[in-house]
Amino acid sequence: MAIWNEMECEYTVTPEVSDFNENNLLKPHAYQILIGRAAEEHLNRVGLNVDTIMPLGYAWALVSLSVEIKKQLRCPQPLLVHTWHAGRKGPYFRRELEFKDQAGETVFVAATFSVLFDLGERAVYHKKELPFLLGEPTEKILLEASPAGRKAFRNLEYQVVEERVSRPSYLDCLGHVNNCRYGEFAYDALRPDQYEKLENLKRMDVYFISELRRADRFTVLRADMEQAAVIRGVRT
Repeated sequence: MAIWNEMECEYTVTPEVSDFNENNLLKPHAYQILIGRAAEEHLNRVGLNVDTIMPLGYAWALVSLSVEIKKQLRCPQPLLVHTWHAGRKGPYFRRELEFKDQAGETVFVAATFSVLFDLGERAVYHKKELPFLLGEPTEKILLEASPAGRKAFRNLEYQVVEERVSRPSYLDCLGHVNNCRYGEFAYDALRPDQYEKLENLKRMDVYFISELRRADRFTVLRADMEQAAVIRGVRT
């Protein structure tokens, strides 16, 4: 039976040594990994995980995520996590996550936007009535975020960083490149001096426009701004 009092559910996730770079800073895509672990554990608890909804012909597909970093981690340590469904607007389902250290200080907060994907139609589910029970949302918002923010980055001056191809090891159970891999591609595209500035990282937004499949080729581009780096991937 699903548990709908989500605010009472608490989880523990711990970053691994490989999640830190040579400057002992948490890599940006490590935040994605931690978010994914916490969300998956919660979906298992409430009965909305892959094993439950895939037999019905559906899966969750991440559209975007936003992270605000309050405190830099310097070593692997357990983080306490609370997460909750914060509402639905059109096809987008919003989820909030809050990660705290053992002293109770907030390390980072995140918001994710997902859509329900119809595996048979290979299309986003748009019907108002859901094919399963979803509890009432907890309308507590931790940060400003939107699934459509990528529009602001379309007209920047990008330079090509590298050409890549999606490898079999990048794929997940849905047969496309797992979302955390995109964070790795972006991390690899930074300048050397930008790695050193990661201790000043306060905000990260990731937007997914379309899926990559095995052997797809894509170009990675970067636009440098005064206080930010914008990484873009274009399938070729």
